[in-house]
Amino acid sequence: MKRLSFIPAETINEIREKTDIVDVIGQYVQLTKRGNSYSCSCPFHEDRNPSFSIHSDKQIFKCFSCGRGGNVFTFLQEIEGISFPEAVQKAADFSGVPLDPRYINQGSVQNERFADLFEIHEKAATFYAYYLNQTNNGREGLKYLTDRQIDKKMIERYLIGLAPENSEVLYQYLLKEGYSNQQLVNSGIFYQKDDQVLVDRFRGRVVFPLRNQQGKVVGFSGRIFGETQSESKYINSPETDIFQKNQLIFNLDLARPEIRRLKQAIVCEGFMDVIRMDQNGIMNSVATMGTSLTTHHLEQLTKMAQEIVFVFDGDDAGQNATNRAFELSLPFKNKHFKSVRIPNRMDPDEWLQANGGEALKQLIQNANNRFSFQREFLKTQFNLQDEQGLAQYIEKVIGLIAMIESPIEQQLRIQDIVKEYGIDEAIVKEQIARSKQHSNQGNSYYSSTNDNEINFDSTDRAFSQIVERKELTIQSKRAYEAEKLIIQNLIYHQDAWFYLEQHYKQPIFYHPYFQELFFKLEYYYYDKGLSFPMTGLEQELEDELQQLYRDIIWDARQLSYDDVVMSDCFKVIKRSFIEQEILEWKERLKTFQKEGRKTEVSEAMVEILRLTRQIKI
Repeated sequence: MKRLSFIPAETINEIREKTDIVDVIGQYVQLTKRGNSYSCSCPFHEDRNPSFSIHSDKQIFKCFSCGRGGNVFTFLQEIEGISFPEAVQKAADFSGVPLDPRYINQGSVQNERFADLFEIHEKAATFYAYYLNQTNNGREGLKYLTDRQIDKKMIERYLIGLAPENSEVLYQYLLKEGYSNQQLVNSGIFYQKDDQVLVDRFRGRVVFPLRNQQGKVVGFSGRIFGETQSESKYINSPETDIFQKNQLIFNLDLARPEIRRLKQAIVCEGFMDVIRMDQNGIMNSVATMGTSLTTHHLEQLTKMAQEIVFVFDGDDAGQNATNRAFELSLPFKNKHFKSVRIPNRMDPDEWLQANGGEALKQLIQNANNRFSFQREFLKTQFNLQDEQGLAQYIEKVIGLIAMIESPIEQQLRIQDIVKEYGIDEAIVKEQIARSKQHSNQGNSYYSSTNDNEINFDSTDRAFSQIVERKELTIQSKRAYEAEKLIIQNLIYHQDAWFYLEQHYKQPIFYHPYFQELFFKLEYYYYDKGLSFPMTGLEQELEDELQQLYRDIIWDARQLSYDDVVMSDCFKVIKRSFIEQEILEWKERLKTFQKEGRKTEVSEAMVEILRLTRQIKI
């Protein structure tokens, strides 16, 4: 069960009541008002036709496509990937409700479990920054950063630091803070030599903290800056319980507001590119941590941005990475992907130092779409002076055209290729039709040209499995609707509880999940004294019950309470039980008749008649 940690229920209720869910969700997506509701494309999945709706009166949201729904806390947890207490805090910030500081540090179960790792990284980051900026030993590191034209504001903003050459300095500091050798080794900051001595793996390096999307330091990257050539230029933290390199997006916590404002995310290969862009006024850039872009990265970014621009290095390796990124983006049909090729084979950091921010902004403004990039990229994969190579290239370009969804754009591209290469238009269209048919059979339009190409089939499957919803079985539609109305009354009206006390001490529901939901409500009504309406229990329910609870609240109509309605609903449930019993007796009757058991046949017919009369009464 998900728990409300130790934040009092009255505090949670106050924050929920004072936080307008429309204002909060409006910070993340563009909303369209329709009567008492607001709608938009769902930020949690690819949504061509807006299926995400917000009921302003009930202060809840629901996506009629993927099934996600809930209150303001649920939305913040989903969109930010944060724990429930963190969502409460964020909602409190939105609404201006003061929250006792003792509740603020309560994180998710994972945060509580690995609290020591988060604390060690936070203290180490602060220590490294102090050593760089406040000690004589930090001068060399500062000079290196100054020589690379990293200004003081960026050094402070990214908490850039320096690890002492002597590992004992940080080790003794953390030891005095109460951490054991095992905890320090588990953090990944230290490793243990054969003689059991702990060594700071970043010693003698300029250190860049790596933060998760909540802004917590989870690892480091150390850059060598001396004359030594025998060591790797960069070393990163190893994988730990709080740091997975292939999932972390560098700078997402700082770039998120600007990404949402511009609806655009710029993706780079290295964090120095990001810092340099930030310094030049481009504040919506992020980077992967020395790993190839993954579907997981794109899932995170496409929740926030409508357009993703790949700004990788201008060399061959960077262009190969751009091509793979475009392939990986294909399942995200409702988003726009573009790329920038940095001239003269430079990386973004070098280009910015040489030409400045405005020059890069111009390149981004003129970024190529998928077709334009891949059409040019394919030219590097074939010998266009050879007829066979040219024919293979044209076939690949036709495959690209087949992927274009806009009929007008597709026709323009067809005319381009017909004009450029003198091919009959009918042949091109026939090839496009074949390519589409091939694509519909589950194959990529693009044949692998090297062993590092992404397995496209697995990418499709991974994306299609982003959302899986377990449906509840409805055995009787009439009973389902009756039970739904009973639960709705119990959520909104105390008189419904008074009715139960007089007529049904322990009501029996036809569907087990309604019975379970009733027990939850009963507990919070009698044992917790929850106030009405009882609409704040979502985080206390298991996933299947959460969805049922959301649906009931979403569909609820604020009608006045009537005992007659409750009575009629329980009559429907009783009738459903009788109808089920009749069906069971009819099945037995068939068996008895088949086996020639006359006495049992007679008894079954009498029982069916008796039950049928009960329904008619």
